[in-house]
Amino acid sequence: MIEKTGRTATLVPMAEADYEAWKMHGIKAFADDKQQSGYSAEQALKLSQESHESGLPQGLKTPDNYIFTILNAAEQPVGATWFAVKEHYGKKSAFIYDIEIDLANRGKGLGRATMTALEDEVKKLGIDKIGLHVFAFNKTAHALYASLGYKTTDITMEKAV
Repeated sequence: MIEKTGRTATLVPMAEADYEAWKMHGIKAFADDKQQSGYSAEQALKLSQESHESGLPQGLKTPDNYIFTILNAAEQPVGATWFAVKEHYGKKSAFIYDIEIDLANRGKGLGRATMTALEDEVKKLGIDKIGLHVFAFNKTAHALYASLGYKTTDITMEKAV
């Protein structure tokens, strides 16, 4: 359990019974974000489905992937997070594919507490680097990650012509 700014978040491995609902929600949420970033609804949904299928071909049993339910101080589920361990040039790192706090629980310090708890999980695996992607429109997430020490490593830009 991690305490940060008076808030707590505990990460527990996701139960098989919760996986399918999480996956369906995640596919829709990622498609919504892709659509907000300029993809058509059909393209966004197709890309999101392909991303989940290729990233988690064995569901919760996919090697080197970790999916957690996020619990608040009252041990109630308030969201979920998914990261994978990747190897680049002989060095392992973690990449966060998804982190979401339920809408009703946002703005209460749980995102920060979750990120700290996630860092502890990554350290337990002997990994000292975490990466993530954040959509340009998500200014709240940008601010949170920057305040936690994350640095911008790449910027992709486009223009409709």
